[in-house]
Amino acid sequence: MRGIPIKILLILAILLLFPGTALADGKNDRVQIQGDVVVGENEVIMGDAVSIMGSVIVDGKVMGDVVAIMGDVTVNGEVMGDVTSIGGRVTRSDSARIYGKITQVGIGEGLGDIIKNMTKYGFHRGIGLNRGITVFSMGFPYVARLMHLLGLMALGSLTIILFPNSIKNVADEVDRDTARRFLIGFLAIILMPIVIMLMLVTIIGIPLIPLALLLVAAAGFYGYLSVCIFLGRKLNEQLHLKPGIFTEYILGALLLWLVQLVPFVGTIFGLLVLMLSLGITADTRFGTRIIA
Repeated sequence: MRGIPIKILLILAILLLFPGTALADGKNDRVQIQGDVVVGENEVIMGDAVSIMGSVIVDGKVMGDVVAIMGDVTVNGEVMGDVTSIGGRVTRSDSARIYGKITQVGIGEGLGDIIKNMTKYGFHRGIGLNRGITVFSMGFPYVARLMHLLGLMALGSLTIILFPNSIKNVADEVDRDTARRFLIGFLAIILMPIVIMLMLVTIIGIPLIPLALLLVAAAGFYGYLSVCIFLGRKLNEQLHLKPGIFTEYILGALLLWLVQLVPFVGTIFGLLVLMLSLGITADTRFGTRIIA
């Protein structure tokens, strides 16, 4: 269980430093960041097939789940697990065989294509030549916030794929002992600069500062995921969409993002969410310690 925060740190580093990287682990999973995953006709993937800001095309066989985030899933072959598309569509041919659940979370028509254009060439809209606008002419604050939201969705979805049970357990605990967890998060924010200053005065501590900052970022993000899922679950009780952890996460992330757009109120609300997120992660030890 101690490997959970380390894996999150690695995910953060990979997404920040290598945005176009293809990843794989010992289970023969195939994960592509900003690109498509294509499973050939005679190919068998023993694990999961995941594409972030890209699509997944299955002509062969996938023994695990198939997930596309900001992209489409096309199945012409066989999938033994679940098929999920967030921000895209799930398409299956007559010869396709899917033995798990099919989940399609649409958050805007053509959003996957828009994201690809934004990340490669800049954002364009309209029909025909000379009728588009670049990402910079849209207004940098707006685009920066939008890209921040999309990045959080992509990273959060990948984290949920890797640690679904622990994140779900933490999300179930969000409304428990909130006052104490707010206090833990507040103390963490206050003490962090002091700890950094103490590390600066020691030769051994200086190289550990980046690791400490990444650990705090991972802790905050892990708690943020649980808060998003909790809020999305409450919102979905009114919307009556198909239940699922990805649907709840997307709904919660959108809700938090919209609130944070409000001047002043959004800043205060974001700080409160950060304190609660740090407190939840510290109290549950990244989901490995759930209080009965």
